Amino acid sequence: MNPLRLAAASVLLFAAVASSAEVREKITQTFPLNADGVVSLSNVNGNVEVTGWDRPEVSIEVEKIAPDDETLKRMHVRFDTSPTRFAVETKVEKQWKFWELSRAEVRFKLRVPAGASLKKIDVVNSTIRVRGVRGYVDLDSVNGAIEAEGLAAGGRFDTVNGAIRVSFDAVAAGDRIVLDTVNGSCTAILPANAEFTLVADSVNGSIACDFPVTVSKSGRTHLAGTIGGGGANVTLDSVNGSLAVRKAK
Repeated sequence: MNPLRLAAASVLLFAAVASSAEVREKITQTFPLNADGVVSLSNVNGNVEVTGWDRPEVSIEVEKIAPDDETLKRMHVRFDTSPTRFAVETKVEKQWKFWELSRAEVRFKLRVPAGASLKKIDVVNSTIRVRGVRGYVDLDSVNGAIEAEGLAAGGRFDTVNGAIRVSFDAVAAGDRIVLDTVNGSCTAILPANAEFTLVADSVNGSIACDFPVTVSKSGRTHLAGTIGGGGANVTLDSVNGSLAVRKAK
C-alpha cells in the first residue's frame, strides 16, 4: 500500500461529519465492452458494487452525495472506455474546502460482462462487493471490507482496516489467490475438490483450514503445505486478524 494513500485515508476516516443536509446527483450510462474486457475503478469515499452479467457491455449507476450544491459541482466522475477496456475514476477539485469534501461520497454500481477481468478496483473509505465475475480480479480497499463471490480465475485482495471474504466456484492449476490485510480477518471459500498449495501467516491471529493439508511447515502463526496434488497457489496474510480456508458446502 502507498504510504501517502494510507495517510490520506486516515485523515478522511476521522474527519468530523457535521450536518445531515445533503444533495444528490445520479448518473446512469451504458458502454460496450468485449466479453473478456478489462475493468478498472478508483474512488475515495463511497461503496462499490460489481456484478457479472451476460451482456457485452458495462452498465453503471453513479450516485454523488454532497453537503451542498457547490461541493457537488466540484466532484467529477471521469470515464475512459473502448471495446476492450473500461475505466472510471472520481476526481475532486483539490482547492475546495477539505471539510466539505470529507462529508461527500460517490457510490458505484456496475454490471460487467461475466468473463471480464477487474484489473484494479482501488478505493479508500469504501467497501467493495463483487459477484459473478469470472475473470481475474484485483481489489484494494483502505478502511473498508472486501466481499466477493462466484469467482473463477484467481485474484488478489488487499485491505487496510477491513475484513476479506471471498468465495470461488472454480480453482484451476496455475491460479493465484492472495488475501492480504493489516487489520482484519481473511476467509477464502474454495470448491471441495480444489487442489492447491497453501501459505498462511498471521502475526496476531488464528489459522484454520477445512481441507486435509500435507504440512511442510506449521506453527502458531504459520501454516504451509499442499492440498491434493497442489496446482493453484493460495496465500493468506494478516497482521491483526484470523485466517481461514473453508470448504464450500
